[in-house]
Amino acid sequence: MARIVILEHALQKAVQLPYMVYALAERWRVQGHEVLVHHGTDNAPAGDVAILNVDLTVIPDAYRALLARYPHVVNGATLDISKRRFSRDLVQRDSDWRGPVIVKTDANCGGRPEQLLRTAARRAGLPCDIPIGPATDSYPIYDSSRAVPPDAWTTPGVVVEKFLPEQDDRGYYMRVWIFFGDREGSTRFRAEVPEIKSQHLKEREPIDVPEEIRAWRERLGFDFGKFDYVRHGERYVLLDVNRTPAFPPTLSKDVNATSRLDTLAAGIDAYLR
Repeated sequence: MARIVILEHALQKAVQLPYMVYALAERWRVQGHEVLVHHGTDNAPAGDVAILNVDLTVIPDAYRALLARYPHVVNGATLDISKRRFSRDLVQRDSDWRGPVIVKTDANCGGRPEQLLRTAARRAGLPCDIPIGPATDSYPIYDSSRAVPPDAWTTPGVVVEKFLPEQDDRGYYMRVWIFFGDREGSTRFRAEVPEIKSQHLKEREPIDVPEEIRAWRERLGFDFGKFDYVRHGERYVLLDVNRTPAFPPTLSKDVNATSRLDTLAAGIDAYLR
């Protein structure tokens, strides 16, 4: 049996979010593996494999140095997952793009993980190594770049992107690919609104993952995570990448969701051989 070390930022202990890796860890423990969650960079325990679960878009240098202590690191190459790293559809103020646009944070998940950790540091009176940046719960859509508020072009950490939805007369669609090692699941969700969130979902169906999106996983160095993407016309557009996906407690009674977790948990074997 192996020792698996989940590495997190020192401040994540105060935030207590329902990361998917915790649900996977429950399954690994049942199998006999020892799983430890370590916060911060001091006194990190030895292990056969580490999982980078630092919930920041860009991994700080101190945590990057920590990874060298382990023989195998899941997501050890995913040190920067900002949208500027992978988006091919960013729009500049002087761009000749005349279609609709969407305003996002360059940071993952609307910049909310960074905001949560900064707040935790402030409440505890602790020093904080997380740079200040914008945070939002939604991404506004505009008919054209001319309608974008002026501060969106000048605020650090904000990006403007072509809005390229997947839609038909039944609504809008989002494709989600979740993977761990050689195990995976892929689903297409339908909603009636363009910004698709869990409360908007009307139906879902399993789908294959196109090679264009698989190539992005290789390019970005992902071992474990969640990719959101769409098909717009004849091309597939990668919208978001996440190395620290969540698994809300409300899904613990969903047979399909827990079955997917069982499948993903077996992906750890690729790093323990």
